[in-house]
Amino acid sequence: MITEIIDNTIDVLLVEDNPGDARLLRENLADVAAARYDLTCVRNLTGAISSLSEKDFDIVMLDLSLPDSQGFNTFHSIRMHAPHVPIILLTSLHDEELAVRTLQNGAQDYLIKGQVDGRLISRSIRFAIERHQARAREHRMAYFDSLTDLPNRRLFHDRLNQALAHAHRYEEKMALMFVDLDGFKLVNDSMGHNTGDLLLKTVAARLQECLRKSDTVSRIGGDEFTCILPHIKRSGDVYIVAQKIIKALNRPFHITGREVYISGSIGASLYPDDAADFEELIKNADSAMYKAKACGKNNLQFFAEGVGIR
Repeated sequence: MITEIIDNTIDVLLVEDNPGDARLLRENLADVAAARYDLTCVRNLTGAISSLSEKDFDIVMLDLSLPDSQGFNTFHSIRMHAPHVPIILLTSLHDEELAVRTLQNGAQDYLIKGQVDGRLISRSIRFAIERHQARAREHRMAYFDSLTDLPNRRLFHDRLNQALAHAHRYEEKMALMFVDLDGFKLVNDSMGHNTGDLLLKTVAARLQECLRKSDTVSRIGGDEFTCILPHIKRSGDVYIVAQKIIKALNRPFHITGREVYISGSIGASLYPDDAADFEELIKNADSAMYKAKACGKNNLQFFAEGVGIR
């Protein structure tokens, strides 16, 4: 997310190897009365990446032709290291075609050197930040659950495909768990949807606490969650995570001044042991979860061919 601009001060990272161009841009921004700019100047891509790792900037103003990087690769490198920061390109007249291509790939605007003043630069910065924030909101609405702020079904599918591709390439194991809440419908019906929503948000937070940073927990609908566990050595690793989740869900939930009790039924499927592709992995984890329901709920079941569990 873009850092909040406090007291109308905008932190700008200027990546420009020409001292004269950098000085002119600084002078132009100093003439703008509507906003204050804290300008950090670096002369190469290496310095830009280092600065972005040390400080949160509101905007990057980027010359694509640097001593250690040229053209579209310069933009791509900055975008990869700081995808949350909007980028304005600084180009010459003969680079406009490249600038347009870069805009199509995520840059917010471009300015032609020698044809701008402080007012135009300030306007470009303001619109670039607003445009980037609008795109970020659209992305969040498309890929994240509005209630729990977890990845939604669409992003879950993307993350699972990525995890499978990585596991296949490096010949690793990975696991998929389906987590269905036991007793949630009773809470929702008897205590109201507001209580149910608060419960789901708290469940989401507890699930995240049980997982590693490399794992992904998603809400794919209703009271059903999924957990993607890459880099698994053995099924015992999945068992450990599942037990953490079961214990976390067994603790009482304090919602609107009342104690609420639920549990979780968990089904797990491993790649490549149980499934060779995306669809099969999902189907088998879902099958194992329903088996956990049938086995008394509040437990973990692994998938096994023929009997539905291992």
